[in-house]
Amino acid sequence: MARHFGLATESPGAFRNLTGADKVTDVVFVDQSPIGKTARSNPASYVGAFDEIRKLFAKAPLAQQRGYGPGMFSFNSGDGRCPTCGGSGFEHIEMQFLSDVYLRCPDCDGRRYRAELLEVKIERGAPARALSIADVLELTVSEAAAYFANDADVLRVLQPIVDVGLEYVKLGQPVPTLSGGEAQRLKLAGFLAESAQARSRRSPNGSSCSTSPRRACISTTSPS
Repeated sequence: MARHFGLATESPGAFRNLTGADKVTDVVFVDQSPIGKTARSNPASYVGAFDEIRKLFAKAPLAQQRGYGPGMFSFNSGDGRCPTCGGSGFEHIEMQFLSDVYLRCPDCDGRRYRAELLEVKIERGAPARALSIADVLELTVSEAAAYFANDADVLRVLQPIVDVGLEYVKLGQPVPTLSGGEAQRLKLAGFLAESAQARSRRSPNGSSCSTSPRRACISTTSPS
């Protein structure tokens, strides 16, 4: 498939013919190479769900009253993150002869945000639960999918994580803590979420416009 689209790849194995390639416009090779080494990357941010979740918090009455935009709910930048740990939730202590030590931030207690930002909550679910942005990051993907069941923009990019069997990971779990097989599946979920977002582009009359390319994802090993 990759060679059909002119992409660099290894020599294919023996096969008789290739049919249906005209129905696909892109091929993605998914392997078990690490996604990244930064602890700030997590499943929610990797598939784009965290962007949509931050938009929902910015629409909360208290957030609008205080003038908080989506950027305030980022733990990577902005004034909403804890000033002590910089939004990481822990303090990094370098050791000269031993492995570095990571201690839970004494100011935010690992929750990454300023106390006043955690006062902003959204209410979802049945029975209704009011959660802060830090609470949401502690949800597993399956719990988040149920919590945001009526928020189409969030569910659309969370569902691929469920589809690849990673419903048990937490939204805020650092990507480096995932196993090789889990990282591979998260990559696949990322490509599926990207395609889902492209398909969701709306036409002027509000109907769904299926104009995105179809994509084939090739996995090197079976997910573990």
